[in-house]
Amino acid sequence: MYRKLFAIAIVFVIGILSFSVCFATDNNMLKDAANDVRNVVGGAENAVENGVNDIGNMARDDSNRTSQDSQTSNNTAMGNGDNNNSGYTATRTATDGTGTFMNMNATTWTWLIIGLVTIAIVALVWYYGTQLNSSNNDKME
Repeated sequence: MYRKLFAIAIVFVIGILSFSVCFATDNNMLKDAANDVRNVVGGAENAVENGVNDIGNMARDDSNRTSQDSQTSNNTAMGNGDNNNSGYTATRTATDGTGTFMNMNATTWTWLIIGLVTIAIVALVWYYGTQLNSSNNDKME
């Protein structure tokens, strides 16, 4: 058995060493590979630069359009305010905060609910932790 494996290994090594082409000394192949890598990297660089430039142009165009729209709206509002003397005045309709349940505002209720949920989560973790501990103690006996 060992003789067969040894003979196969010898034939394999002789077969590998009998070829006269060595890829490591083929300068054209190495240059071509290096050029291919440069081309791929250069193409990716160009794609990224073009994408960034396109995004920058879109952002600048959107900013200019928004600025123009804002200026147009401002001019329209100023013009309407100057030309419209109908005597309209705005009246504040917001509540003073006393109309909430049990005279507590929304922020107080939010923090109260967050606190209760936190306490419930801690209690559940504690409960399940003690169950796991007691079930492990039962198994050890």
